[in-house]
Amino acid sequence: MYWQQFEELAQGLLTEVYSIPNAQQIGRPGQAQDGVDVFGKSSRHGQIGIQCKRLSDLDEFNNPLPGGPIDKAFLEKAAHEALVFKPDLKIWILATTAKRDAKIQGLVRDLNERWEGEGRDRQAIIWAWDDCVSYLNAFPDLQRWYYRDVIQVHSARDLDIMILETISMAFHRPAFEVPINCEHSDEFIQALKDTQMALRTGELVDRQSRHIIRKAVSGWRGIDNERWRESLRDVDRCLRALRAALQEGLKTGSIQQQNGFLNIADLTLRDRLERQRESAVNMLNTVLDDASLARI
Repeated sequence: MYWQQFEELAQGLLTEVYSIPNAQQIGRPGQAQDGVDVFGKSSRHGQIGIQCKRLSDLDEFNNPLPGGPIDKAFLEKAAHEALVFKPDLKIWILATTAKRDAKIQGLVRDLNERWEGEGRDRQAIIWAWDDCVSYLNAFPDLQRWYYRDVIQVHSARDLDIMILETISMAFHRPAFEVPINCEHSDEFIQALKDTQMALRTGELVDRQSRHIIRKAVSGWRGIDNERWRESLRDVDRCLRALRAALQEGLKTGSIQQQNGFLNIADLTLRDRLERQRESAVNMLNTVLDDASLARI
């Protein structure tokens, strides 16, 4: 959820993956030195440095935005910065909150071929978020340390609360606040998809930038409290039914776009859609009340 947590995860990963007990962060969180945030020396591989994908902007809730997928320009700039890091690195790792991307993996291979052609004894590696999670799950001691000491998950309830807070944030958007006939169909459907994704995976994206702005450990299926879990499953079903009804109405013409807004001439249909949306919100608020969290 926070930049420092990701940087501490990178330090823990370097310690476990390359057996470097003295791996350390450089400077303050987010303050890379010559393209390196975390550094250590492996007895087998030599000097290894990690640059963490910088989280720069903040969303409306003051949580960091991961800045989106890595592009060629970012990769080249970061790799060039790390060339002057001392001592000279044998392995340079770019760790990022972005998902695994075959295109970027190809760019990393190209970078390694160029370095080899230049006679550089250095290898570039990219750790996407998927890789970080896989490593985290592969080292039980690291996982326990990270959840207990870094993100402060001491119990199943702590984890439940993190998931609920992420789902609650997903509902704080116009799609659940303004009348349905004041919504644009594409934006409304996208908002429902994003909310369902948060419910099912624990990943919340910004509706403008499409960047992931918060990651819980999982969605409603990861909730330990059985009553909350079942209620959130019902919320998911309700949103799915709402999406299906909306898409069917657009297909049959009973719902139309007019001047950029939804036009639902059939008042019975409009009331049914409003009730479905209200039902999802009410079910979630019941869970939030039970968890002593703020209502949406």
